[in-house]
Amino acid sequence: MNRLIDKLFHAIDCFTGILTGLMVLFVFLNVVLRTFFNSGLTWSEELARYLFVYVTYIGAISAMHSNAHLGVDTLLSRVSPKVQLALYLVSRLLIAAIMCILVHGAFKMVLQNTQSRTAALGIPYSVLYFGGIITGISIAILAATNIVYALKHPEEITDIVTMHNDDDDIATEAMEQAEELSDEEYVKRLNEQGGK
Repeated sequence: MNRLIDKLFHAIDCFTGILTGLMVLFVFLNVVLRTFFNSGLTWSEELARYLFVYVTYIGAISAMHSNAHLGVDTLLSRVSPKVQLALYLVSRLLIAAIMCILVHGAFKMVLQNTQSRTAALGIPYSVLYFGGIITGISIAILAATNIVYALKHPEEITDIVTMHNDDDDIATEAMEQAEELSDEEYVKRLNEQGGK
């Protein structure tokens, strides 16, 4: 099951990358047309804007899954695991509540804007606001699964609440694989490799 979920989120990340690429392409194309041909595509700016909205919505879901949202763990790293668990559960409950508010507001916007259409593309605004519903429901479900996982595995709470990034992982791996060299040995090896 976890492998299937990982594949799903990998596909979501790829889809987000495609949307970002399309957004960059349309903006670049419009800049080139305006600069060199003194005309532009009226729909490209609007499409790029809406792609950005969906990249943000979908990226938020992916970030919630991988626990990659911006966070500060200074307080959490200094309290006991029981307090970490309590604070983690409160934060996930708040996230779920806020996502319920987002879903409620987005649902209202979808209902109010079924007849309204965008100026250049003619896309119903309800399609744009529907992204808020998808995001809210997805993140609320992920918050609930995080709560369940934390309650089933309280011994892992310190690892769960600690913020990680790729740079930390790379630095840790490098330190584990590094040899113990004195400064002189390091300089000698550096000179042997041509300063590389």
